[in-house]
Order: sequence, then structure tokens, then C-alpha cells
Amino acid sequence: MDHGMYPGNKRSNEDISSGVNDNKRNRNIPSTRTEYRFLIAASDSNAIFGRNGENYQSLRNKYHNQIDISQVQTPERVLIFYGDEDRAMSILADILPIMAQNQGVRPGFVELRAMIHSSQAGAVIGKSGDRIKEFRQKYNLDTKVFPNATPGDTTERILSLRGELPNIIECLKEVYSILDQTPVRGPIRIYDPSFYDGVDVERYGGFGENHDFQATRTRFNPNQQQQHSGNYNNRSNTNHMNYSQNNGPMPTTVQVTIPNALSSSILGPRCSRIAQIRQQSGCVIKFDDPLPSNDRIISIIGMPNNIIQAQYLMQTAVKQWTNATVSS
Repeated sequence: MDHGMYPGNKRSNEDISSGVNDNKRNRNIPSTRTEYRFLIAASDSNAIFGRNGENYQSLRNKYHNQIDISQVQTPERVLIFYGDEDRAMSILADILPIMAQNQGVRPGFVELRAMIHSSQAGAVIGKSGDRIKEFRQKYNLDTKVFPNATPGDTTERILSLRGELPNIIECLKEVYSILDQTPVRGPIRIYDPSFYDGVDVERYGGFGENHDFQATRTRFNPNQQQQHSGNYNNRSNTNHMNYSQNNGPMPTTVQVTIPNALSSSILGPRCSRIAQIRQQSGCVIKFDDPLPSNDRIISIIGMPNNIIQAQYLMQTAVKQWTNATVSS
């Protein structure tokens, strides 16, 4: 295994700021990273390949075979660049427009999910989330480090960046600079998407079947998401999403807030309960990370009647499973 993607072997902090030179990042330190890994949806992979693989082969020829995409029949793939950072960013500049066109949110807007070592996640998040907030403000991006590692007992976590293409690249350069100053701690076990099982994709930042990039936009948009408080039954921030190709009724997004302690009652073991609620209601249901107040925002996306059904099913789960969950 090439450990060049996670250089260094000294101790780093996990899920807290490294605390060393927090405001004095040295962007001039030469990187020893030789591998750059990204988790992409199968539809993005197909777009990168192009018709009869022509796009992919052209990119490989241009960059001397320093690009690879995992060849598995799953909803998500791993995209890998080899070489130094300048080469990796050049490849990314060619690939991101293809992904943006496929995702179809709006011209020049794209989501990229970078894979980082779990022990380095805290350096990217920063103390109390300060660094991730700084990325949002500095680069005008929606940013998130997902809480769970990728499947298969791996040590990789997902950093999602959503915004304009040039801002994605500039932010990623700063992220890699931080990672180069935050040596990896512990073993390195990379994600193989052949272990994909469709479970817990929202917790590790994976992709489900027929992933809808339009629907995920609501989750990450800081201009739409407001602060919420109160019990589960409180509704908040209903808005319509732009489905320009849909001539029928517009899907609606409703956000509700629950105490984080009740989340497991709705999610169920290995997210089995929420998967059933999604299937029965026909809604896209997304859980945000817990707020500092220990509340948690749930976004429900679908037609109004379906949303009502999803809320009822979640309320039923809370009533049925809360005592067992809290006592365990």
C-alpha cells in the first residue's frame, strides 16, 4: 500500500483542533503526498468515462495514466490521482466541470467529496468547528466532515465541499496544506467500494442508488438553513426546491428539530428503521450533525402528503423506541 497519501507518522488529534500554529498555516511546506482520493457517485464516474470511455482515456493520456477509478458495480466509486499536488489540482480542474455538468445543480457548481484519514479529521474541523466554518466563509462553500468512517473497518472519512469550481480547488489546496502539517496517527486502511452495502451512507458521506444532487443541496446551503430549537413536533423552514425539469408538483423541504438523544430511536440499528421510513414514505430524509445545543435538525424532502407520513412514522418510532434507546 502506498502510504504517500497520508504522509507522516507522529501523533495528531482527532475531532479537535491540532492547536499548533492554528492561525499560521504554512502553505509553502513541500507536500510528500503522492495519492489523492475522492468518493464519487456512479453517475459522475460514468460522465468522466464518457461515451465508450473516450473522456477517461483522453484524461489518462494527457496525464500519463495518473488517474484511476475503481471498477465496481456499486453506487459509489473511488477516484484517485497520482503525483504531486500541482498535477492533482490540474487533473481536478479538468474533471470538476464534467462532474458539475452531470450533477446539474447550476452552471459552475459542483460537489466534491475528498477522502482523508480519520486521525486528521479534527485538524480540518478545528476547535469547536472553527476551521470548517472558516472554509465556508473564506471560499463561499458548503463544507462538512462526515462523522463516520467509510465501510469495511477503514480509517477514511469524507470531507464534502460544495460550491463554485475555482473555490473548491483553492479550498482543497488549503485542506491538503493542513493535512501535510498533521501527521497520521494509527493504521491506514483505505476504503474499497466493493464493500458498499447501502447502510449508513448519510453518516459516512456515501452515495445511495440514483443519488440526487439537487436534493442534497438543501442540506448544505447555509443561506437556507436556519437555527432551530424545540421538540420534535416543531416545524421549521419549509421551502421549495428548483426542479426545472419537473412539470408536476414541486417537492418541498421541511426541517424539524429533535433532541439528539432521540436520534437513535428514529435511525434504528444500523439505520434500519430510518431506511424503512424512507421506503414507506417515499421521502428523502437527512440528519444534520448535532448542534451545540444537543438538538439535531432533520430535513424531510418530498411531496406534502409524503412528508406528513414521514413525520408520523418518525413520531411513532420516537414513542415506541425512546425508553429502550435512552436506557441502553
